[in-house]
Amino acid sequence: MATLNIKSNYEEINTIKGFLTEGLEEGKKRIHFAIETTESKLKKYEEKYGISTSEFIEKFNKKEIEENDDTFSWWAEEKLLNELNQKLSIIVDIKICQS
Repeated sequence: MATLNIKSNYEEINTIKGFLTEGLEEGKKRIHFAIETTESKLKKYEEKYGISTSEFIEKFNKKEIEENDDTFSWWAEEKLLNELNQKLSIIVDIKICQS
């Protein structure tokens, strides 16, 4: 567990807590939007090539699928999706506590 201390010259704890909460919520919205966009792109590749992304990644990693602009972009979108999901799991788990 990580703990982060916030210092401010202002004593309005609820206002500061509100700013932090709003920032986290905005971050979650942005990540959700990015995930939806990336998933949409992955679905287009799956429809175009007739295989699932997981099957594509497995074959791509085994060099059974040739690397070109399309396949590299597909691979990159999958990598991005994994990174976004990791960020989402981190931000969802953040709790603002007062001591």
